[in-house]
This record gives sequence, structure tokens and C-alpha cells, in this order.
Amino acid sequence: MHRIVLIDNNVERAEILREALASEGQIVVDIFGWSDLSWQRLEKLQPDVIIAEAGSPERDVLEHIVFLSETLELPVVVLGAPEDEDTMRRAIRAGVAAYVAHGISAQDIAPILKVAALRYAEYRQLRKELKDTQNALSERKQIEKAKGILMRDLQIDEAEAYRRMRRLAMDKGKKLGEIAEMIITVGEAGSS
Repeated sequence: MHRIVLIDNNVERAEILREALASEGQIVVDIFGWSDLSWQRLEKLQPDVIIAEAGSPERDVLEHIVFLSETLELPVVVLGAPEDEDTMRRAIRAGVAAYVAHGISAQDIAPILKVAALRYAEYRQLRKELKDTQNALSERKQIEKAKGILMRDLQIDEAEAYRRMRRLAMDKGKKLGEIAEMIITVGEAGSS
């Protein structure tokens, strides 16, 4: 069972979908039109999934969907979406968990929601791994820069610069990246 928020400008269609979801044991906590979207209300409702009807003529629909997915960190299922590849590609890159361009039946809903939740969890894990990798690379660059400053200022070799940084990190109870940042700050202030 999922707590679901529907976003659809067509109230009648949204009510039909609400009934279909209820018949499958799902709970629709609210329905919004695209122009009535309230981020604060969405956060208060704490849905598990957002189902968004994207056949709306408004140009900003995909951007809204991207914002929903990234800001609220929830799986977004897009229904009635355009079938062109460019739109599909942008939606998938944005983290949309399920993209359904055709009509669905009540029996299709549960598996779509399950797949959407699993796919979104995988997407978030990949984003986290990418961010961790980027942070590690950035930290590595900072450490290399700090070693260069120590080598230049203290006239020591690379191994000795690294050894001193590690010892300082252990003595201060800080991460090597934090020590590197301090060395760079002091080194840049000293060379100004």
C-alpha cells in the first residue's frame, strides 16, 4: 500500500484514477492541478509516490516533474506522457521512476508502483554513489594541492609531505581532506 498524491488538471480523470487506485488498496491522500501545486502541502502530506499526468498542454510540466522528483526525493510516475524519444530521455535522466505513455488498467497500477519505487531507490543509490565519487575526487585533488604547498614551502619530498599531513590529521582528529583544506587556506593566504 502506498500513500499517493495525484497531479492532474482533469478532475474527472483524477477521480477515476483515485477509484482505480483505491480498488487496488492504494491510498490517494490528495489531488492537485498543476497550477495548484503546493510544495509545502506536498511535504505535509508525506506521500510515498507522486503520480503525475503529463499530457497537459503547459510547457513547464516536465520541469515540474523533475523538480518534484529531485526536491521531494520521491518516485514520480508519469502517465499520459508524450511518446517522443527526446521527452522520454529527458524524463528518465531527470529521475522519473515510471513513464507510461498509454492508458493503464486498475490491475496495472500495483506492479507499476512497485517497479517505480524500486527503480527510484536504485536511481537514488546511483546518484549517491556518483556524489560520493565526485567528493572523493575533489578531496583527492585538495590533498594533492596541499602536498604541493608543503613540498614548496618546507622543501620536502612528496612522501614526507603526505606523512606530515596524515600525522597532523591523526593528532587533530580530523579527516585528511580537512587538513588539506586548512593547508591550502594558509598557503594561499601566505602567498598573497
